[in-house]
Amino acid sequence: MKFRLQNPFTLMFAVITVISLACSVDLYGTPAPAPQPPAQSEPTTAVVDPAVETSPTLPPEQTFTNAQQFFTEEFDGNMDAWKYLVVNGSKSQVIDGIVGLMSVRPIGGLLIFDLQGPGAWIYATYEPFNYSSVRLDVRVNNRGSNNNNVSLICRKSDAGWFEFDIASNGLYEILYGQILPDNTAAYTPIADGGSNKIKPGLQENEYGIVCQDNTLILYINGTETRRLEDKKYLLPEGKVGISVSSFRDVPVIVDFYWAKISQP
Repeated sequence: MKFRLQNPFTLMFAVITVISLACSVDLYGTPAPAPQPPAQSEPTTAVVDPAVETSPTLPPEQTFTNAQQFFTEEFDGNMDAWKYLVVNGSKSQVIDGIVGLMSVRPIGGLLIFDLQGPGAWIYATYEPFNYSSVRLDVRVNNRGSNNNNVSLICRKSDAGWFEFDIASNGLYEILYGQILPDNTAAYTPIADGGSNKIKPGLQENEYGIVCQDNTLILYINGTETRRLEDKKYLLPEGKVGISVSSFRDVPVIVDFYWAKISQP
């Protein structure tokens, strides 16, 4: 489970940049309005011409020119190295689409998560490299509802990932996440707690994580908050990433000033 906050004192469990607040949504950086599908539309079926060769072909492997392994992403250039994943939090279902009105888009040196609908869990992972030992730090600003998670993840692969959720009410949790065969996201708690180092409300915070060998560490505003040894999941390597989650109260608007990927 991820935190699902009902008010600044309630703990719930849960888990790309500016939205056009009227009706446009774009996860991939194109500012054109996205058309809304008709209600209860019937699925369409592709018509296959038997005279056409239908043998499957694999898409070419994506390459990233001039990608850096350890650097500070300041969200002021090309974002093609980042991949987005959307989870419908009410069903924990990975979806190819949107939840309500939402956007994640870099503007003016910020990566802004703007979630106007409840139950939207949005991930952005840095794709060029897999990391076994890594540190990830971010600086964020909360400008919307004080009912959300900011998350940092490491070792994301087909085997799962480690997720560090920091809630805006002063609570945190560390999870093992995975995508199940039915395309739902499952979360297993590893540790949780609270910290008075988290600045609640409309304030800025700096969060950091370290994933090194079997050690997982969470930092909040420069202070080591939790350290533990993973002896169960033993994920060897994977992508790093960031996430913002909305729950019942919206809008959720979180600015990322930068994300720093470094060696521990």
